[in-house]
Amino acid sequence: MTNKKHSLLWEISGKELSAPSYLFGTMHVRDNRAFRNIKFLKECIHNCNAFAAEFDLKDADNQQLQAAAALPDGSSLKDYLNPRIYKKLERLLLKETGHQLEHLKYSSPILLFNLISESQFQKDNTEALDSVLYNMAEEAGKTMMGLETFEEQMSVFSKVNLDDQCRSLKKIATHFVSFKREIKKTAELYIQGDLQKLLKKAKRSIGGMRQVLLYDRNLIMADRFETFATEQSLFAAIGAGHLGGKKGVLRLLKKKGYTIKPVRY
Repeated sequence: MTNKKHSLLWEISGKELSAPSYLFGTMHVRDNRAFRNIKFLKECIHNCNAFAAEFDLKDADNQQLQAAAALPDGSSLKDYLNPRIYKKLERLLLKETGHQLEHLKYSSPILLFNLISESQFQKDNTEALDSVLYNMAEEAGKTMMGLETFEEQMSVFSKVNLDDQCRSLKKIATHFVSFKREIKKTAELYIQGDLQKLLKKAKRSIGGMRQVLLYDRNLIMADRFETFATEQSLFAAIGAGHLGGKKGVLRLLKKKGYTIKPVRY
């Protein structure tokens, strides 16, 4: 039996909100299973005045991304990985993503980690779920915003400890079969809407990076959600890993005095 609290979509109401707002846990995937009941999500978006992604996608700046994701002082991954691990990563990256490590060797390990992770999901659609929801809202003429700024997202690269990033990347290179198995399990948990197990898996995956990648950002997103939802009804779509747990956005909103209710859809 499906747990009644297993849901990716939550209604936020009460306090000073004139109308309910919604918080949806999304993933940057093109897997058809993540698009189930997307018509219902579209209805919810249409019923709200505003839409918020993690950051407003129109603010994305590729040059700024490249600068933020660059390793410090012109160093390369060869300075942080031993030759054997580097070779393994080189073969793995090419096979799984089609990218050559030579072109990305000056990039932050977390960027490569994300590239390899995303490559493990099915590619049934031309655009990822989070982008599709954003486009739906924009086409519907909603007020578009972000719970973070693009600059705040980019600052994460410099805040995450480089040793922690390298450890996560080495783990993929040396234990790829088990990593692939974990990604498959993550997809299953996402479809089930099991936020607690998703969070547990995410925390295990990112290790010492959880404070910067999750907890600090959750505080910012919960505060912005409250500000925006007080002004107008809001549909916010953020990474599902940010919703659950004692330090998740849902719990933070509940602590602020809001009523949070899973939506069965």
